[in-house]
Amino acid sequence: MDWWIWILAAAASYLLVIISLNWRYLEPHLAWETIDHKQLTFPPEFRWGTATAAHQIEGNNENNWSSFEERNGIERSGEACEHWKRWHQDFELLEELGVDCYRFSIEWSRLEPERGTWDESALSIYSEMVNDLIHRGIRPMITLHHFTHPKWFEELGGFAKRENLGYWVNYCERIFDVLSDRVKDWCTINEPEVFSIMGYTMGMFPPGKRSIRKTLRVMHNMMSAHALVYRSLKSRRSEVRIGIAKNITLFDPLRRWNLLHWLTARVLNHLWNGAWIAAIRRGRMLGRRIEHAKGSIDFIGLNYYTHVLTSPFMPRTIEVGLPKREHEVMTEFGYPMYAEGLRRAIEMVAFLQVPIEITENGVADEDDDIRPEHIRRHLWILSQAISDGHDIRSYHHWSLMDNFEWAEGYKLRFGLYHVDYKTQKRTLRDSGRIFQEIIRNH
Repeated sequence: MDWWIWILAAAASYLLVIISLNWRYLEPHLAWETIDHKQLTFPPEFRWGTATAAHQIEGNNENNWSSFEERNGIERSGEACEHWKRWHQDFELLEELGVDCYRFSIEWSRLEPERGTWDESALSIYSEMVNDLIHRGIRPMITLHHFTHPKWFEELGGFAKRENLGYWVNYCERIFDVLSDRVKDWCTINEPEVFSIMGYTMGMFPPGKRSIRKTLRVMHNMMSAHALVYRSLKSRRSEVRIGIAKNITLFDPLRRWNLLHWLTARVLNHLWNGAWIAAIRRGRMLGRRIEHAKGSIDFIGLNYYTHVLTSPFMPRTIEVGLPKREHEVMTEFGYPMYAEGLRRAIEMVAFLQVPIEITENGVADEDDDIRPEHIRRHLWILSQAISDGHDIRSYHHWSLMDNFEWAEGYKLRFGLYHVDYKTQKRTLRDSGRIFQEIIRNH
């Protein structure tokens, strides 16, 4: 009967491996029907806001994304939300919501359409925007790179070539010198892992490559780009706060009993999340030293949307529907609503030991069916995390209004305000009213 002993020993060893993998990557699911969403507690100084990105709302931008749209025959961003013409009215929407902070991005290609040629009138408009927000009592947070940059920078190789980083630093310094007397919160780069992997592995973002080698190079260069700008801007004005907006997507095993699924989840979690956190904590990314990266943030911007159930046979395109747990609600983007993951994401970035700003959180929901519940659940999780001692300073809902959703075009709607793209009329959704009421009450 010795073979029984071997079978039991093997099973016990397997179980121990699963448990050892499981303890740090638990996947909790709450009984939401038993939770009172109205039991929210936020400190008086907590800031409420929304977020947007220049290319998604401004209209008529000429950059790496507009070239990608034309080259690949995908839906054009075109007029977008005509925000460049309508920003005064859109800031009135912010005031109507009652927010006291607003995260938006600067479009580099508007300011430096040709290498070394600067459009001072465009810079003046961004300066007017800042003044108008402050006049309304709304604290601006500026993102310097939100997936887009000038065509000439892309033609030089963009972030795939380290020698190009000087152009990026020069652009950031120029904007900073004009606006930093009034803008105290800055994000250097939005979701560098999304830019790297979607653009150089999955091919769904510009430049549309599929190369692991180039992906790793761009990852390192973007971390270097952030670190260089952080050191430069802090030397110019030390009192401002500079961070990076990091998307935390959680990767969980599709089958909890399957060791290969666990290992796949661990690898993807490290590439998507851990490597970037390690670069900031220790100055090393995937075995390579990143000069000046260690400690290069005053806050961490957290973008959180979902978790992904993984196996060794993950699709290389998000056009394939992702799996979900039986009880989970699937969003229009094709991934599940998983509010419990926000707490896990908070705990992950809390290792950086700096204040946390929730820089994005929202859901694609054209009919506004699940957004109200999405808001309530995520804010309840956020309230609990703050009560438990996490230093979270703000919440920026994605997004203020419907807009151009990158590779998905206009079919996905994330806005608290519905946008009729034919008339450009903005209409506050019921979920927007719920968010408005929560802000008013807290």
